[in-house]
Amino acid sequence: MSNHRISGAALVPAWVFLLVPFAGLVLATLMWAGNAVIGRGLRDAYDPLQLTFCRWSVASLFLYAANCKAIKAEWRHAQRNLGRLWIGGACGMAGYHLLQYYALAQMPASNVAVIVGITPLTVTLAEATLRRAWPRPAVVFGVSLGLGGVWLVCCGNGVAAGPGDRSWAGIAAATAAMLCWSLYSMRTARCEGLSPATAMFFMSFISSLMLLPFFLYDLIAAGMRVPNLLVGAQLLYLGIPASVLAYVLYDRGIEKVGKVIGAQFNCLIPAFASALATIFLGETLAKTQVVGLIAVVIALNIVLLGKAGERHD
Repeated sequence: MSNHRISGAALVPAWVFLLVPFAGLVLATLMWAGNAVIGRGLRDAYDPLQLTFCRWSVASLFLYAANCKAIKAEWRHAQRNLGRLWIGGACGMAGYHLLQYYALAQMPASNVAVIVGITPLTVTLAEATLRRAWPRPAVVFGVSLGLGGVWLVCCGNGVAAGPGDRSWAGIAAATAAMLCWSLYSMRTARCEGLSPATAMFFMSFISSLMLLPFFLYDLIAAGMRVPNLLVGAQLLYLGIPASVLAYVLYDRGIEKVGKVIGAQFNCLIPAFASALATIFLGETLAKTQVVGLIAVVIALNIVLLGKAGERHD
């Protein structure tokens, strides 16, 4: 009986077993791209602080409701990982998304997605500086190509849509968001004794606590729009699919296919964001911007594959 099962499994092509994690990785990047498009679409309804606070408050409530037993059981381990959790909450969630939504209020979603998407390039440069070891020529070429691609996307049709000062402010905010995510990527590792879902709850809860005083002041000073059904659905999307489900799908995909292959799917985020922004927001890309977008996607693949080769040496 067991021999029959083994022979039957052997007849199934290997790609069939990879189809589910690959589909999950594609869906995760699509959800993250949707975050940029919705953030841009809601820029007139909510300010960046309100969007960021609502996103991580909803995520915290959802994570606690879905995982409350594990959170209570792992509470004592959170104290040992408080430093990492604070870095994750401050840089990876509160700071990163606050800056990202500010950038989205100033410039097109495709531009912001491309700038934020070059995080692997900046992490590569930072790691090389800290190690005092120059990366491979192919990696250097990839970084240079990516930076050139970003310039074409941001400046290929003028600096961006809208007044120049606002556009440069958007570029600065998107760059700062990218640097926040780079710091988060370099400094935050797996928290000992905490499951990924529990660690994410504590980081999202910390980010909500950090933003709460500023949110309350903003609420008193400027008020906040009561969402209708459509806007409410978009806010829920930011808090659950884009903040929780995408991370779960991405982590599980990485477990199945490995970090090297899984990281390649991040290159889809700028492309997906540009396509979704064209469909739902009516944004357009000039030919030079399309060339820049392609250059960024290629550069990210070159850098990620080059880094994988360095680790094997």
